[in-house]
Amino acid sequence: MKQRLLTLLSMLLSVVAFAQNGIITGKVKDSQSGEALLGASITVKGTNLGTVTGNDGGFSLKVPAGKQTVIASFVGYGSVSKEVEVSGNVTVDFSLEASNILGDEVVVSATRRAEKLTEAPASISVITTKDIDQLASFNVGELASKIQGVEFVRTGVNGVGINARGFNNAFNAKVLAMTDGRNSMMAGGSGLPAGIMNTVVKEDIERVEVVLGPNSALYGPNAHNGIVNTITKDPRRYQGTTVAINAGNQSVFSARLRHAMKLSDKFAFKVTGELTQGNDFKFNDSVYVGNGTYYGAVRAVPEMVKTFKFSHRRGEAGLYYSLSPKSDIIVSYGGSINDFLAVNNVGRNQIDGWKFSYLQGRYVSPRVFAQVYYTWTNVGNSYGIAPYTRDYTNRINSTIPATTPVLGPLVGKLTPGEAQAFALRYGNKFKEASGRLNGEIQYNNAWEKIGLSMVASMSYQKDYPNTFGTSLADSNVPGKEGDKLITVEQIGGAVQFEKTLPAKLKLVAAARVDNHSVFGNLFAPKLALVKGVKNGSFRLTYGRANAAPIILFQSANVFGLVFGNGSGVSYIPNGSNPADPAAVKVTDKLKVEQIGTWEIGYKGTISKKLYLDVNGYYGRSKNFLSPAITVGGRALKVGDIAIPTQNLLLGGTVTNNALAGAAFSTYFNYGQVDAWGVDLGINYYFTSNVSLGVKYSYFGSDITEDNIKNDANRDGFVSSEEKSLNTPKNRLAATLSFQNLMNKKLFINLSMRAVQKFDFYSGNQIATEAGAGKRGVVTATLPNGTKVNYLKNFDYGPLGGFTTFDFSAGYALSKNITAGAAVSNIFNVKQREFVGSPLIGRLFSVELKANIPYHK
Repeated sequence: MKQRLLTLLSMLLSVVAFAQNGIITGKVKDSQSGEALLGASITVKGTNLGTVTGNDGGFSLKVPAGKQTVIASFVGYGSVSKEVEVSGNVTVDFSLEASNILGDEVVVSATRRAEKLTEAPASISVITTKDIDQLASFNVGELASKIQGVEFVRTGVNGVGINARGFNNAFNAKVLAMTDGRNSMMAGGSGLPAGIMNTVVKEDIERVEVVLGPNSALYGPNAHNGIVNTITKDPRRYQGTTVAINAGNQSVFSARLRHAMKLSDKFAFKVTGELTQGNDFKFNDSVYVGNGTYYGAVRAVPEMVKTFKFSHRRGEAGLYYSLSPKSDIIVSYGGSINDFLAVNNVGRNQIDGWKFSYLQGRYVSPRVFAQVYYTWTNVGNSYGIAPYTRDYTNRINSTIPATTPVLGPLVGKLTPGEAQAFALRYGNKFKEASGRLNGEIQYNNAWEKIGLSMVASMSYQKDYPNTFGTSLADSNVPGKEGDKLITVEQIGGAVQFEKTLPAKLKLVAAARVDNHSVFGNLFAPKLALVKGVKNGSFRLTYGRANAAPIILFQSANVFGLVFGNGSGVSYIPNGSNPADPAAVKVTDKLKVEQIGTWEIGYKGTISKKLYLDVNGYYGRSKNFLSPAITVGGRALKVGDIAIPTQNLLLGGTVTNNALAGAAFSTYFNYGQVDAWGVDLGINYYFTSNVSLGVKYSYFGSDITEDNIKNDANRDGFVSSEEKSLNTPKNRLAATLSFQNLMNKKLFINLSMRAVQKFDFYSGNQIATEAGAGKRGVVTATLPNGTKVNYLKNFDYGPLGGFTTFDFSAGYALSKNITAGAAVSNIFNVKQREFVGSPLIGRLFSVELKANIPYHK
């Protein structure tokens, strides 16, 4: 009897389960040719349910019973949604029209909720799956050169960087990098973008959303000039195996793998891997050695680069578990190991075995998003090339015998082997074991009857930098863990309301409060009014951001030249007696920069052929954070960490009890800096297959004025480095695109980029038109009339000042295999984009990619 009851109960549960679910089947085809579309995405609105079509364009998807909205989309086609009543088995077919028109993309980064690109209350651009698929290179960062409003720079074959709205420098953290909602900046000492050390493989990127302007109201005090949010592919929607191989000049080779499977209705997973290697352009920067006495005459020698080879090994793994059709738990891990040449404020670093890793857990549902993750860094055997070259050269050329009492051990002549060991001591060589813990919970809801929606969130971040005194002032003995370990905590909350108003108006209001363990309470509001028009919208926004100085700016102790100013740097000014305690000065310690920006913009499809995106902005920064700026004097302490004179790069000399020739760099707050600009994007579609995209940007600021308010280091004089934009005023990029040629198997893209020449200052690095071809120098006339020169690295001349052309093409060899090729800088134009970097020559690459779909 008991067994019969159990059997009956099981049958009843099966009937109920069947009644609560149904299966949607159908096919997706091209509306004109009738051809089946392999790999089209099928999703159910408001759920995580989705699949992709097979070879015949067919699909089958189990969904909950009831009214559902099913969306079919495919690269290069307009999406189509259909509302269906699901009860048992339902058949729904889709016909998609080919289209390259922008504006229909759905984005999430502007307001942290899904919305059409043209309706987003922010300046936002998207690198789409199509853009990534048509890139015949391993380096997705190259696509940033085509994004409106983004300042793209290339520092080598593999090195690329981005900035937004001016004031760039070698340690630039003005743009927050995110991946799947995770802060993917480096942990610990630097807090800089991971860049080429990221863990994401190109073939696993679904899209990249770039939001410009102040975004602290939603993303906290690390999002003051913009956000780059990389969104990876869900293994349930993008199943199968992808293998890609790249090769090119400079001995470039890249092999990448992505495999994703849906194991059941509950479980899915994906794994990725990449090996990329090659040789960077040959370039040996000048390093100044000698001291005019026992080290010989002051002179320039080529930096001693260990190797120009670069290597990146990266990969990720993700496990997806569905608690229900609308909620997931996702656990992911990623890591990379990197060898390459990197620019800093002093020269370049030889990155050797630098590891970057994260572990993340997420809960995702329509109403609640929660995550916790840990990011950590190990710098391997990386070291600074400039101090290594300087110390090695000085010690093998010293005229003082090593056996000389007192001076011998400090500055005496060494054998090459001894000199190398000395030059690779900690302080020149890095050591780091840093981490960062993040947690976040977000809730959203919408009340459609009254046209109101809300997003509310709480977040926590704790940084655990530990550089053993090699790049931060966290130990008195470089290489040994000290008692000055730094921790920084941030806890914050944000709320955003969006209200639909009559006349197609939408009002968005957001505010955030953060408590920073160093800088106290920070408040960031944002307000936007969006007016919908046919196929587009106008918007007016105001946002305030809080730019809290990163840990590096607060506590740096880099190569005896660049120091953090979070607690003030104690120093002896030039012209003073180093033995006089009363002569000691302390720099004004850093404050939080507050950026308030007004923006007005329009984006939309004006006709079937023309898409326009124009944005103008005016921002005012209070306590503007400078790049590293020179101070004339001998640094004594960073906070309460003493700096031995022998560790200083420019410690100066003492004659008649007066110090001369000493200098160091640190970070300052200006009183106020205004900046303004315009970003214009135009896409014109001659036919459904031929289009032209043009992007133009202008940037200006009153920092260029010879006004005493721009005297950042408070020496009574506004020097050239204190009034530099560090960015070109004008930039232009254009792409002529031919799509779906030769029976939809071929595409061709022709691009150009024009960058106006500009001067650049970053710590000891200098690039100016006036000083080209000689040692860099910044001249200051002090209030008493004394002229002083602050010496810099060699000046190769201004950056930019070039126009280059690129070419890319791809051909579908079969349904599953594609081939691509690309050439950048076709005419091999002399192209120097950053200080301490080589001239970028012509680069070409070819790619072969196989997509093997998986069907259970």
